[in-house]
Amino acid sequence: MKKNSITLHAVFIVIFIIACGSKKEIYQSKTRNGISSNEIILGSSAALSGHASFLGTQLIQGSLSLFNEINSRNGIHGRKIRLISHDDGYEPERCLENTKRLIDSDKVFILFDYVGTPTAATIIKIINEKKIPVAGLFTGAEFLRNPLQPYILNIRASYFKEVEIIVDYWVKRNKKRIAVFMQNDAFGAAVLSGTEVALARHKIEPVIIGRYTRGKLPERSAVSGIAVKKPDAIIMVGTYTPLAHFVKMAKDAGLRETDFHTVSFVGSEAFAAELLQLGEDVKKNVYVTQVVPSPDDPDNPAAAEFRKLYKKYYPGEAPNYVAFEGFINAKIVVEALMRCGNDLFREKLVSVIESMSDYNGETGLISDIAPDNHNFFDDVKISTIKNRSFQVIQ
Repeated sequence: MKKNSITLHAVFIVIFIIACGSKKEIYQSKTRNGISSNEIILGSSAALSGHASFLGTQLIQGSLSLFNEINSRNGIHGRKIRLISHDDGYEPERCLENTKRLIDSDKVFILFDYVGTPTAATIIKIINEKKIPVAGLFTGAEFLRNPLQPYILNIRASYFKEVEIIVDYWVKRNKKRIAVFMQNDAFGAAVLSGTEVALARHKIEPVIIGRYTRGKLPERSAVSGIAVKKPDAIIMVGTYTPLAHFVKMAKDAGLRETDFHTVSFVGSEAFAAELLQLGEDVKKNVYVTQVVPSPDDPDNPAAAEFRKLYKKYYPGEAPNYVAFEGFINAKIVVEALMRCGNDLFREKLVSVIESMSDYNGETGLISDIAPDNHNFFDDVKISTIKNRSFQVIQ
């Protein structure tokens, strides 16, 4: 009996040693990916070419303006930040392939600065399977927020919040006949869903919903179908070029007193340029909700830092909302990496970010991040074109 007991005890010891060894190997594997003694590797898939290229290039450049400066100061506890960026052209299939490449071949530490809702929708499964965090998604889609996604760390406000703000603004001004014109994909569906929720609070519904194909210009039949309904206001969902053409076509179809709105994803500067190119009168009654402060705000410390570094590293580029958002994304990640210390691994980074409700990067925004809420900021402002650029009015 005693011999059997000793044998059983020995077996347990062997199993324990094997289990500990396996756990240690897994732990080391997690810490090694994208981390070396002198480097931290982040990976991005974004639209660097094509009809949404302004968004991807500016977001990345905004982040790099801070990363470059941090690297010039000896990095994060002696490690330099390297951002590997792959172009997906705002196409979901390419985004998924890029993500697999970043994880399996480039072996990045985390994913960062992704652009778009339809692209983000393709990577959720692989993120959860690989347990790799992604931070700084340039999308406000609700499915990235509710239910809580354990490895997705959102920094910007949601589309639900953006459309809630603009709908309330219009309803207070007795503009209740509201239409929707949307990119016919996951992005359009995400904003439409938020719009229906916002309108339902006022017991109203969209007077009509028009659609167009991503990457294409609007068809006249879709525009005329909306014009017939004579809406007081239209919520638009899409990228800057097709939406600018839609505003022009809708006004030509008789909707000159109608208000037009789109969410922050549009890229305000590129959108303004497109509108002005189509005629000075096209810019009237056009609104964009913003989820970061104005990059030109002289009283905002983060904006002042951004302007200084953006000029230093990208002297030929003008400061803009998208690049400033990339800069804010980078500030959040840099602070989290600093707080992690030298012992850096993915689970620790997520835990540290969840605890950063005390940090807003001197943006003036209010941080709501928590273990049960992976959304840093919820602030939304309304802007419209004054002179030749979008400026906050409320």
